[in-house]
Amino acid sequence: MQQLKYQAFYKKSGFTVIELVIVMAIVALLTGLTTINFIKPQTSATTQSAINTLIADIKEQQIKAMAGDSEDSTGATPAQPHGIYLEANKYTLFRGASFNGAEPNNFAVNLETGLTLSTTFPSTQLVFTKRSGEITGYSAGSDTITVTNTQSGEQKTITINRYGAITIN
Repeated sequence: MQQLKYQAFYKKSGFTVIELVIVMAIVALLTGLTTINFIKPQTSATTQSAINTLIADIKEQQIKAMAGDSEDSTGATPAQPHGIYLEANKYTLFRGASFNGAEPNNFAVNLETGLTLSTTFPSTQLVFTKRSGEITGYSAGSDTITVTNTQSGEQKTITINRYGAITIN
């Protein structure tokens, strides 16, 4: 009689192979979904960080054009045009009426891997006029910079008006 009770209890406890497979599949699915959701904010933060840096550099170039940032032989700081030359994977801060790649004072900023720039500005450069800070040769409709994250497909468009005011879409 004791042996019969032990056999009945033994057969009722434990998991079947099908139950184990179902539980493992559910755990794998939840792990996969969680991993994907953790990666999305990282790519979005990368894009937003690049946009914030680009906007800060644009405003800095405008301020330099308005106020002047270099001393001449008399010690004065005359205002000069300043601008940004945009390429697919980087942008370059420069001084002068147009971009000169051979200028040693240029400062290049490389974008994070997976980010690209495109622009509708003429000659892919944005130049601020000395003293006023207005965009040289401004043309409505040719006033955007698009930042694209090729990994996530996220795309943000920066629009800059004649006076340097910036909006992000």
